[in-house]
Amino acid sequence: MIPLLSFGSTPAFLRAVTIAATLSVLASSPAISAAAEKTAQQKRFENTNVILVSLQCLRPDHLGVYGYPKHTSPNMDALAQSSILFDNTISQANLTPVSMMSVLTSQYPRVNGMIAFDAAKDAVKSRTLPEILKYYGYTTAAVSGSPEFFMRYDTESGTEIKLGDVFSRSFDYFGRTRRGLGSSLRVLPSESLSWLKNNSDKKFFMWIASGVIHVPYAAGVPRDQKTMFDPPGYTPFWEKFHSIQAEEGDRDDTTYDVLMRLFDNQYYLGFKPVHTLTTTDRDYIVARYDASIRYTDMFIGQLVETLRQTGLDKNTLLIVYSIHGEDLGERGTYVHYDLSESVVKSAFLVRLPSGEKGGRRITEQVQGIDMVPTILEYLGIPRDHGQQGKSLLPLIRGDKGATGTEYAYIDRIPWWEHTLSRWYLEFKNSQVNYPDEEKGPIGNYGRMLKNAFPPGSYPPGDMAVRTKEWKLIIRKDPRLLEKVSWYAFITGRKLAYGDVELYDLKADPLERTNVADKYPRVTATLKAKLLEWDREVENRKASYGTGEKRFIIPYP
Repeated sequence: MIPLLSFGSTPAFLRAVTIAATLSVLASSPAISAAAEKTAQQKRFENTNVILVSLQCLRPDHLGVYGYPKHTSPNMDALAQSSILFDNTISQANLTPVSMMSVLTSQYPRVNGMIAFDAAKDAVKSRTLPEILKYYGYTTAAVSGSPEFFMRYDTESGTEIKLGDVFSRSFDYFGRTRRGLGSSLRVLPSESLSWLKNNSDKKFFMWIASGVIHVPYAAGVPRDQKTMFDPPGYTPFWEKFHSIQAEEGDRDDTTYDVLMRLFDNQYYLGFKPVHTLTTTDRDYIVARYDASIRYTDMFIGQLVETLRQTGLDKNTLLIVYSIHGEDLGERGTYVHYDLSESVVKSAFLVRLPSGEKGGRRITEQVQGIDMVPTILEYLGIPRDHGQQGKSLLPLIRGDKGATGTEYAYIDRIPWWEHTLSRWYLEFKNSQVNYPDEEKGPIGNYGRMLKNAFPPGSYPPGDMAVRTKEWKLIIRKDPRLLEKVSWYAFITGRKLAYGDVELYDLKADPLERTNVADKYPRVTATLKAKLLEWDREVENRKASYGTGEKRFIIPYP
């Protein structure tokens, strides 16, 4: 029997002995399969670099290679020709830090512990990908243009702090972008290109995180490029009612202040609709979103060219992955509030060294938690027993009988409103010139949220299971959600949330009609699957300490 590697607190010299002994067993055991022996002999971890590019809020259906008609992604489209493209990838959460930590640990959010935006320094104790690769002699580096991964606030002192915390640990170098155009922190992580040129002689793992596609869309993009898709002569509709003073970006940028006041395609101020979105209004929002993709795509082109110039393209595994997607008005709302298809589907491509197997397209459903097991198997590194994803290498190789994941599971944790209660609502209320009739009620709403989500309490959430044909959502506490709902508050309407929602993804891709009652057998089967998964996750759930010092991750 091949021993599992579990290094938790093992001293470094014993880890080396363990690794060497395990490889010796792999090489000599007569019981080992030919495929495993071949993997052990290859030991790609000795000379293969790994680059993981994480892009926030990128919808696959807004890339040319996935069929989008606008010219948003010429470089990613070209990269796909020498890569394996996954058509049906599901993220484990709808919020950036939660989803990304699931990728880095190959664990569902409640298991790894990244479940809230008020995070303790050591909230996640699970082994991450950079931590594993360091055991195998990798230099680890990261450059982040997503403030979710490097910025924290101490609400007691009201100051910004820099933590060596759950995302930056296990990196030899962790770079963060500085403010760029319009004071935006969502700047292209171009520093990563310099690092690659200066360290091309090392064996390395590099994580590159870009938040340019995040709200406010295109805030960090130069003016001539951010307006490239704008409707001619358009004036943003919100300027008719009040000016937006954003924490980053210009007055015509599509900020949270605008997008989170849109419900059923109505713009709400003073708890009443003051504007109905026109086709041109929607086109403008999408245009700024697409401009942020095009600008990000330019960086991907620069990255690919850097790998070519340095020769790293021949021995580097390159992965481009969107952390989650984005709603753009299809169901009357925007941003990434819920578990819609446009939010949970991710773009995902894998380029093997020298473009091996390039052009292969995989339609099977896969998950974000599958990434780490795939990387480790390719490198010839035994996987950690705590990982919950599966290797996609059999699909990539085209092995007979290889399958994806029939049931993909998603946690909507925490609710958006939980984030508002911690910091965001007070921050925005001090910045934005809201109507006078809203100021008192917003204070009352904030106090209600604090009572609904007391400090140290486990964050509320919903959950979903998805197949290629169906999605079932269970609202864990629908009555509480109705009480605290931001959309109920901002519209002044009483909103109803069902306990169970079932959507026919083939007949109703926009998920407009709950068909749980129409298909009781499907509902019962998927509900049983989801509840079984929920029990398993709860049995492995990470602790949520009440005595730890917690800091705020500022942006959802």
